[in-house]
Amino acid sequence: MFVLFAAVVFAGYSLYRWMCIEPAQVPHREVSVKKVVARNSTERESVKSREPVKHKNRGQADRKTTPGTENRIAIVIDDMGYDLLVLDEILQIDAPITVSILPHLSCSVLVAERANKAGREVILHLPMEPYGYPGKRPGSGALLLQMDRDEIMDQLEEDIMDIPYISGVNNHMGSKFMEDEEKVEIVLRQLKREGLFFLDSLTTKNSKGIQVARKIGLRHVGRDIFLDNNCDLEDTLDILNRIAEKQNSWKTMVIIGHPHQSTIQAIRKALPIFRNRKIHIVPLSDLIQ
Repeated sequence: MFVLFAAVVFAGYSLYRWMCIEPAQVPHREVSVKKVVARNSTERESVKSREPVKHKNRGQADRKTTPGTENRIAIVIDDMGYDLLVLDEILQIDAPITVSILPHLSCSVLVAERANKAGREVILHLPMEPYGYPGKRPGSGALLLQMDRDEIMDQLEEDIMDIPYISGVNNHMGSKFMEDEEKVEIVLRQLKREGLFFLDSLTTKNSKGIQVARKIGLRHVGRDIFLDNNCDLEDTLDILNRIAEKQNSWKTMVIIGHPHQSTIQAIRKALPIFRNRKIHIVPLSDLIQ
């Protein structure tokens, strides 16, 4: 009987890992950073999609902030929702890193719940149509230019409902969608009604996100740096070092990274440097205008 019981427990655990822990698919990005504080643009590759999980309990974790302090950085890790193990590694970093979660993935809800329980800010990583679609696919729940207003609203609500505890939204891909001012306004007006802020990932230099957010009075911020385009530890650490060295040229900065091992290691290595220079890592909402 004991052997039979042990076999059942092992089989159940194996099934759980098969369903919920997948390798994050975060391909190479092409980008050049001319200045540490310069904005750049890029596009994410396609992601796997899963059926939606209907669950929502929006909230915001209790967290300490550093109001009014200069040299504040928000680090956002995009493309979360595939893997619980990489989340655990991020949560072990002693800094309030913001977690941006793709909707309708096998572990999207669990990642949001664990991140919130650990006191980390959670936002929705909202898929949008890129240039090159449908060859380049943004994943399940994407907002497409062919959609009319009602279709956009319905899909947006499904995506928002899928991720619990969100305080804001940033776009996943969307280089084409974010250039359409009319479509962007539909989305951002709904975010305002939902009480959510918007981080423009700036996957296109022609994004209308910040322009529309200002127009309608939506709380917002724009991305400053993509941290890990080359998925290389030394390159990523070099970017963080240059940010620290140039701290007199900026006060606040929004950095977007991805769940690469090289990114996680680079952030860990950079923390002592930031602390020595009194550069504070804060939740993203601390930098929202």
